[in-house]
Amino acid sequence: MGNAPTVLFGLVPLVRAVVRSATDATATTVTADDSGTLFVDLSTSTHTYTLPTATLGKGKCWMFMKCADANMSITGGTVDVMMADGTTLVDTVTYSTASHKIGSACLVICDGTYFYAINIGATTVVGSG
Repeated sequence: MGNAPTVLFGLVPLVRAVVRSATDATATTVTADDSGTLFVDLSTSTHTYTLPTATLGKGKCWMFMKCADANMSITGGTVDVMMADGTTLVDTVTYSTASHKIGSACLVICDGTYFYAINIGATTVVGSG
């Protein structure tokens, strides 16, 4: 078997907790301990979620759901560590009101080197910063 996994998730539940933002929130720092958390973005202005370093995020996953008519960004904190469209590495994945409906979500999984942003119900707009 040449496709043996390098990162095992074990019995980590996909969603173990839910954190809802305040409507006036603009930034949230996500930690490795938040793995398995569904972050519900209720902010009415642009909200940025900053992930831990890829090294600390190894074997972790988070879910982000856009529930307000405002932009949402998820950043890996360092340059070119997030893969959102299967080929392009960027530092930030942006969910804009122009391209994402309210209720769109993103599952982010980390292998210790990269974050993989998997869209649920929308197309990603990728780009740095």
